Amino acid sequence: MRLRELREKQGLTQEQAAEAIGVHPKSMPRIEGGTANPTVATLVAASVAYKVPLRDLFPEEEQEA
Repeated sequence: MRLRELREKQGLTQEQAAEAIGVHPKSMPRIEGGTANPTVATLVAASVAYKVPLRDLFPEEEQEA
């Protein structure tokens, strides 16, 4: 997921992002690092907080020919 990149583009700290998304601040490093599985509701909240479409939270997959 691209959560860290999007958060940094918004100029937010992990604490500010956690508040905007509605998760505990201690959860942000785990979510951004991929060691925690965020719920769909958390992902939707992140897309709203970062003002991006939900699909932008995920890296683009390379298409095979």
